[in-house]
Amino acid sequence: MNLEGLNYVSTKKYRSKCHTWFHPIEIRNHHIRLVIPNINCDAIFYVSQGDRAVQKVPIHLVYNFDIPLLNDHFTVQCEDPDRQKFYPKVPYASIHFNTKTRQRLAQFQKQNDDYDVLVLGFDSISNLQFQRMLPESYEYLTKNLGSTILQGRFK
Repeated sequence: MNLEGLNYVSTKKYRSKCHTWFHPIEIRNHHIRLVIPNINCDAIFYVSQGDRAVQKVPIHLVYNFDIPLLNDHFTVQCEDPDRQKFYPKVPYASIHFNTKTRQRLAQFQKQNDDYDVLVLGFDSISNLQFQRMLPESYEYLTKNLGSTILQGRFK
C-alpha cells in the first residue's frame, strides 16, 4: 500500500503513558482508603441505574479512613496542598457491596448437582509471564484453590 498520498500520522507520537508509580488508595472489603498522607484526593464514582444517564458523584478522601464504594467504576484525582506536584487521574474498577444483589443470592436455591465454576482470565498476559510476574498468585491458585491452568495448546 502506498502511503505517500495519505495524511499518515505516526502512532509513536500519540502513545499513552502508564503512571503505575502512583497508588494513592487501598481497596478492601468494599471500601477505599487513602494511604498517602498530606495530599488531597477525590474519588469520582460513575453511578447509574438501568438505562439512566451516568452521574458523577465526587467524594473527598480522608487519609487512613474507610469510605464505602458507591459503584464498581471510579477515578481518583489527587494534588498536594501547595499545588506544586501534579498526580495523574487514576481509573479503578472494583466490586462494591450491592444489597439488592446479596438479597437475590440469598433467595437462590442451590441444587446438589450444580457446579461451582469460576473462570479467571488474564488475556493480555501469557501463561509463562503470569508465572514469572505473579508467582505468589500462581502458587495460591494452583496449590490452595486447586485451580486448573489452561495451557492454550491444542494437541
